Amino acid sequence: MTVFDYVVIAIVGLSILLSVIRGLVREVLALLAWVIAFLAANFFAGPLATLLPDEMSNVEVRLLVGFGAAFVVVLLSMSLLAMFASKLVKNAGLGVEDRMLGGVFGLARGMLVVMVLVLLAGLTSLPKQPVWREAMLSKPLESFAGRVKPWLPGGLSQRITYD
Repeated sequence: MTVFDYVVIAIVGLSILLSVIRGLVREVLALLAWVIAFLAANFFAGPLATLLPDEMSNVEVRLLVGFGAAFVVVLLSMSLLAMFASKLVKNAGLGVEDRMLGGVFGLARGMLVVMVLVLLAGLTSLPKQPVWREAMLSKPLESFAGRVKPWLPGGLSQRITYD
C-alpha cells in the first residue's frame, strides 16, 4: 500500500465516521442546506444589495455582500433545522437506525469525493507517479473513472488519462 491508498481510506473512513456521528437526517439536511443556501443567495443577492448603505458604491461588492449575507443566514437556519430534526428522530427511538443509514450515506459521499479527486488527478501527471502506479486502489478507481468519463463534457473527458 502507498500513500495514495492511505489517503483514499482516510477520506472514506472520515466521511463514514462523521456521518455515523451525525446521522442520516442531519447529513441529508446539511447537504440540502448548502444547495438551498446557494439558490437563495442567488435569488436574494440583488434585493439585499439595494438595502446596503450608499457608502458601498461598487455594485459588485454590494452583490457579493448580499450573496454572502443570504447564504450565511439560510445556511445557519437550515443547520438549526437539521439539528432539530435530528433530535426528533433520536427522541422517536430511531437513533441507531439514523446513525447506521448515516454511515451508508457517509460511504457514498466518501466514494464520491474520492472519485472526483481521481478524475481531477487524471488531468495531471500524478497517475504516472510511483505512489499512484504501485497503489492497490488505483486500478479499480481508474476503472470506475472510465465508466464515469462518458458522462463528463467531451473536452474534459478526453483530457482525463491514466496512462
